[in-house]
Amino acid sequence: MTKLYYTSTSCGVASFIAAFTANVNIQTEQVDIQTHLTASGVDFYTINSKGNVPALVLDDGTVLNENTAVLQYIADQAPGTVAPLNGTTARAVLQNVLSYVSTEVHPSIGGLFNPTLTEDVKTFIRGNAAKKLAYLESTLIANKQFVVGNSFTIADSYLHIVLSWTAYVGIDLTPYPLTKSYLERISDLPNVKAARARVATSPATSI
Repeated sequence: MTKLYYTSTSCGVASFIAAFTANVNIQTEQVDIQTHLTASGVDFYTINSKGNVPALVLDDGTVLNENTAVLQYIADQAPGTVAPLNGTTARAVLQNVLSYVSTEVHPSIGGLFNPTLTEDVKTFIRGNAAKKLAYLESTLIANKQFVVGNSFTIADSYLHIVLSWTAYVGIDLTPYPLTKSYLERISDLPNVKAARARVATSPATSI
């Protein structure tokens, strides 16, 4: 069976939430990213030589280890549930947002987790994060309930995880009230809360 490897606080949780929401039947197992051991004690490098999460191992042994690829593969196992259909304009719009979150928002917030950063580097990253958050506030989120379309998608799953990191790296969302409200709203969705509860209690499980 297809298996998802992730950590409980990383962007890989977005893939767990997506699979849970779309009721995609996969196995999941958490990884300790410090020791690179899975919950069952396996050396994660023997599964994914890059050592990063998420990693999705398909039935034929193919390993997907980039977040946007994993999210879209999961979405396509239940067409139309957590992403527009492939080949549509709506899907291209979603891919556009996923790319922005992956290449712009994720590193500008997640980069602050690095404990070796100097204050000058932190200041630079924070300035960059402010620009990305301003774009989210004015354009991608604005007054919309969901970041793409009229229902929860993998874009919301990914973006809300990345935005949740602001609380841990000292970025105040108060200057971005629409973004702050969006994060709270997505975090409070029943599917998201139920998935996060499963993550907290089940290091290895099937969906």
